[in-house]
Amino acid sequence: MQNLKKNKCFLIVHFLSVCFLALSNSNKINADDHEIWEPLQIKNVAEIPWDERFRMGKAGSTNGKLLFFNPNGGVLLYVKFNPGWDAEGTEAHYHTFHEWGYVLKGSFPLYEFVSPNQNAGSLIDMTEGTFMDRPAYSIHGNRREAMEKQIITPASTQLIFYESGTTISLDKTNKNYSDEWEDVESFFPANFQESLNTNVMEWEDDEELKGTKVKWLSDHGEKGFTAKLRYAPANWRLMGSSKTTYNPDGYRFMYVLSGDMNIPLTDSHKISTTVKENFLIIHKPMSLWSWSTNNFTENGVMWLDVEYGKETTIGKKEIERLSKD
Repeated sequence: MQNLKKNKCFLIVHFLSVCFLALSNSNKINADDHEIWEPLQIKNVAEIPWDERFRMGKAGSTNGKLLFFNPNGGVLLYVKFNPGWDAEGTEAHYHTFHEWGYVLKGSFPLYEFVSPNQNAGSLIDMTEGTFMDRPAYSIHGNRREAMEKQIITPASTQLIFYESGTTISLDKTNKNYSDEWEDVESFFPANFQESLNTNVMEWEDDEELKGTKVKWLSDHGEKGFTAKLRYAPANWRLMGSSKTTYNPDGYRFMYVLSGDMNIPLTDSHKISTTVKENFLIIHKPMSLWSWSTNNFTENGVMWLDVEYGKETTIGKKEIERLSKD
């Protein structure tokens, strides 16, 4: 991706931190004398307005929506790249922070580099369903001459998540160029998973949720970051007891890709709501979650499931999911 992330992140921190903290405090619920539980945040992406501050490219060639902001580091955007997308600073660059993304619709060409000494790089075609897991110090770009001569960028809609940090360009004509790349000991490749290509990636039984399927997209173990594609068939319900759990420090994001999902909103499961395609469920730290023993879905549901150990920065803590019972 092009390197607008540093400036955008500082803008978001400056503009939204007060509102975010005020909203968080207003939503806290006293469940008992010992714990304070946070409600789930449920967002219908279609109802969120487009905002020029969150586009990733030149005006007219891209549109953006802010889905999530964490003042301690972490931004989730919904970005539409229009046909012929264009941006400043598309040449090879890297970030000092972790980034992940998921292609919801369309496709997006991207060049990946294993060394700052490369000129061409390898072309990656991020098709619909591609999950990208990009570590810090991963060189990538769009190679303007190749984009102009070989590829007319097609339309693409993506989820893009990035932590706070710095973007360093390897193009000396770019304002973000710095000689500090010469001091980097190692550069790391990004991981791409074609989650919807059944010739590449098969479904597996989900051991956590009997009767459902899963595709593992990323698992960083002790660094506290996992990403899965999950599927539950029509009328699926959890067999046996359902424990109410929570993560004391980390966030979880569930993005509905298709179908319907019935979500319990109270510990007693007496109040629930149904979400559908292009809804985002955000579990903040101390948010209660249960799979319930009622029907989780009427027509079947597929969703992206991403979880952090602490805050929304990889490497801080292992994922810890505790039982409230």
